[in-house]
Amino acid sequence: MGSSGEFGNYRLLAELGSADTDRLVRAHDPGHGRDVALRVLAPRAGRRERFLREMPVVVRLSEPHLVPVHRYGDVDGRLFVAAELVAGEHLAAVLARTGPLDPARAVDLVGQIARALDAVHAAGLVHRDVGASSVLLVARPAGADPAGPAAGKEDTARLADLGVAPVVGRPPDHPAPELAAGTPVDGRADVYSLAGLLFELLTGERPGSGAPAPSSLRPGLPPELDGVVRRGLAGDRDQRWTSAGGMAAAARASLALTGVQVARPPDDPAARGVAGAGRRGPRPGALAGGVSAVLAALGLAALRRRRARGAGQ
Repeated sequence: MGSSGEFGNYRLLAELGSADTDRLVRAHDPGHGRDVALRVLAPRAGRRERFLREMPVVVRLSEPHLVPVHRYGDVDGRLFVAAELVAGEHLAAVLARTGPLDPARAVDLVGQIARALDAVHAAGLVHRDVGASSVLLVARPAGADPAGPAAGKEDTARLADLGVAPVVGRPPDHPAPELAAGTPVDGRADVYSLAGLLFELLTGERPGSGAPAPSSLRPGLPPELDGVVRRGLAGDRDQRWTSAGGMAAAARASLALTGVQVARPPDDPAARGVAGAGRRGPRPGALAGGVSAVLAALGLAALRRRRARGAGQ
């Protein structure tokens, strides 16, 4: 399939980028009068079964931090997904251009992606490839630096590739150990990947196995964030944060201890995911209790560090 011609009912316009075998093309949908991002999937063992099982749920999800899927199907034995054509910049490109982000900016973006993941997990799905390569930044104000602390006030992070990740030909950015081992996964695999993304946004590096504390790699980085990241990257999934939103809340609480306030992504009453589908996230009270405990622990650690500095003077 080239970047011109037709694919089913779609008129192919331009290559948007491709993995070695998956193809991503800008295409026109004449039936709805719109251009879309059309991904034609390469064959892979077990992919068709998962695609047919999950895509009916994916196409019904409505969450402002997810790239919505308009249609999916099969043309002459080739699976495809037609998603909203998003005018934005991949987070991976931002990192390559600017290096690590301001901590408040990093925590803000992770909070937005966590909102998307909580909706995904509540619908009984797992993304499997959360990382800078699957996140788009859109609607930035003209002239704003996307790496700056204030940029997030007017732009939105949107998670792509739900239902098709990992993309053939592009290894996952931060695969959880259980995903790499090929064992069954749940939402905690995405929590691991989200923690890996936070590590990368803070340091400009991918964590790898046995990653050091982020603050040890970047002078001036608040050490209060180290425990949040490390818990998310626990090899034992039972030791990780139980939800993406819980990890994001702990990261905001950690920065608050340093005097930096990062607002929680606003609730959108019109975007609640798929009602009644799959398992639900933690109860609000349980989440608040968990974050309060983390906040108390981080506060005690910060107090001990201040005392230690005072004793050394």
